[in-house]
Amino acid sequence: MNAKWKINGLDTQAEYGLSILEGSYFEIMSPPQPRERLQHDFPDRDGAQVDVNSPMLFKSRTFTINILIVGANRADFWRKYKKFWETMSRPGSFALEIADLGITLNLLYEGAVCTKKPRSLQSGRVAVAYELSLKEVNPKNRTYHDIDI
Repeated sequence: MNAKWKINGLDTQAEYGLSILEGSYFEIMSPPQPRERLQHDFPDRDGAQVDVNSPMLFKSRTFTINILIVGANRADFWRKYKKFWETMSRPGSFALEIADLGITLNLLYEGAVCTKKPRSLQSGRVAVAYELSLKEVNPKNRTYHDIDI
């Protein structure tokens, strides 16, 4: 089975028991916001003079994705949990590859909130949901796969 999501080249499901939950694509697929263009509003003229010749620049952005970490049992859950948060807390950015979209983003971890308390499933597995806050410092640094851009 091919990995749907990878962090620094590692399958999120196999390494961390991590699944990305529904609705997480919306913010990732939304275009970045442009920076305000240089302009001057002369008091003795109608309208404004706007720089339309310079390349458009984009703001960094912070967005959230919802994840679920699942372990086969309590000990397995804590191993995966610890490994994931160690990865997030390393200095620098990490690469998030989303195979089904054909895109890799370079992100910084900004924080997380537990959104669903730990629960044991009938199979004995343990699952906890989180909302991750991630910063994309430069949206133009995305890598697109299988297309010529």
